[in-house]
Amino acid sequence: MKVTQEKLSASQVSLTIEVPAELSAKVYEDTLSKYAKAVKLPGFRKGKVPRAVLIQQIGPAALKAASLDELVEAGVKAAIKQEKIEPAGQAQITSSEEELFSKFEPGQTLTFVVTLDVVPDIELPTYTGLEIQVERVDPDPSRVDRILEQQRESSADLIPVEGRPAQLGDAVVIDYKGTLTPEEGKTDPEDLSGLEATDFQVDLDQKKFIPGFVDGIVGMDAGESKSITVRFPADYGREDLQDREVTFEITLHDIKERELPELTDEFIKSISKYETLADLRAEFESQYQQEADEQTEQNKEAALIAALIDNVDVDLPESLVQQEVRGIVNQSMYQLQSQGIDVRKFINDELMANMQQTARPDAVRQVKTDLVLRAVGRKESIEVSDEEVQARAKELKAALSGQKVDRARLESVVYEDLYRGKVLTWLKENNSFELLEPGSLSEAEESEATEAEETPAAEATVDVTAESAADTDTDDTEAAGKKGADKKGKGKKAD
Repeated sequence: MKVTQEKLSASQVSLTIEVPAELSAKVYEDTLSKYAKAVKLPGFRKGKVPRAVLIQQIGPAALKAASLDELVEAGVKAAIKQEKIEPAGQAQITSSEEELFSKFEPGQTLTFVVTLDVVPDIELPTYTGLEIQVERVDPDPSRVDRILEQQRESSADLIPVEGRPAQLGDAVVIDYKGTLTPEEGKTDPEDLSGLEATDFQVDLDQKKFIPGFVDGIVGMDAGESKSITVRFPADYGREDLQDREVTFEITLHDIKERELPELTDEFIKSISKYETLADLRAEFESQYQQEADEQTEQNKEAALIAALIDNVDVDLPESLVQQEVRGIVNQSMYQLQSQGIDVRKFINDELMANMQQTARPDAVRQVKTDLVLRAVGRKESIEVSDEEVQARAKELKAALSGQKVDRARLESVVYEDLYRGKVLTWLKENNSFELLEPGSLSEAEESEATEAEETPAAEATVDVTAESAADTDTDDTEAAGKKGADKKGKGKKAD
């Protein structure tokens, strides 16, 4: 098959494909045979419909269009294989469907042109022998104490209080009824549920209620009634109460204070599988040290990637960038849905466009990272075996037991994940890292940023840093809570 290749950019080519008459005829006949096996006509056995009758039944134009689709797909696939092209997206036909349809005659040569995004050649920077500065992540020494204190608070006994007013930390029982303050231009909600209750227990913790509610109760005595006026936050969960002023009539019935249990071995045995406080502390400290070590390894990877991709200039295939953008946006939508938010209620074309624009810088960086790691892996002959893919895919399928899984898609994702991991492992083994005190690079960056404001552009320098990928702390009451940490790193060539 004759193929003429023209390079449009570093990441896109134009292919002029001339499909030979023999292939044109074969594809047409194969398409007709597929119809013959499926078409049923009265008076004829399946697959025995005469050719002329079959073509008339299908429709000559429909048969020609179906054959053309098959022929173009076969031609593009053969051209990619023949020219040894690594595609980065779907081929786009430059001719209109009408023009191509009019040119196509079964059994005759067909010439058409497609454009195709391709994986660009990458000129890799030095990627071995680097000396990279990375912030070490240390576990928070106070974290175990915080968890133990939370366990004490959740196991506290409530002791009735007499002779003093309510104070922060108490648990009180109240009746309350809220009344909306009329406001010009706003419609009062018909459903006022949630604004009235009797014998309702309130933990006097300012973080658990809207601002002003707990403060209004603090200082009340048992049997006392009073009015409290508060304003609901603008981002309150109920739209009809957002930024609305409400006056609550409150009657306080009981005040109870929390009596926390002593932190003894007996208490530890009652809330966990461990026999002693020392055993539980040791387990927590071991888990948190492991998490810190994993975060340090992630810091190394992030700093290493930054040291590589920030020194690579490459024309990225737009199809890969758009694919990554869609993935980031879809992940954001999924996270919102998992929080119980119905995205269909607020999503529109403008918001979607903004989300895509916001996601683009991260998408560009991710695509660039993938291409650079792939180039390193290819140059160093790093491979992932079928056995490794199958073993990992089997583990994931077992974890997803009962769910429908696209096997081909799963194996593709597994392959990419394993390949990336192998390349990063190889890179970490062939470069050196200087572990610095937590926060040291952050302080240096702040100082450099201040100096940069006074430095002429011609004298400015750039440091390679690995930004934080996670800095959120999950519920510390979990037995093995996880804590993220900033990822910071700088890279330089070893002397």
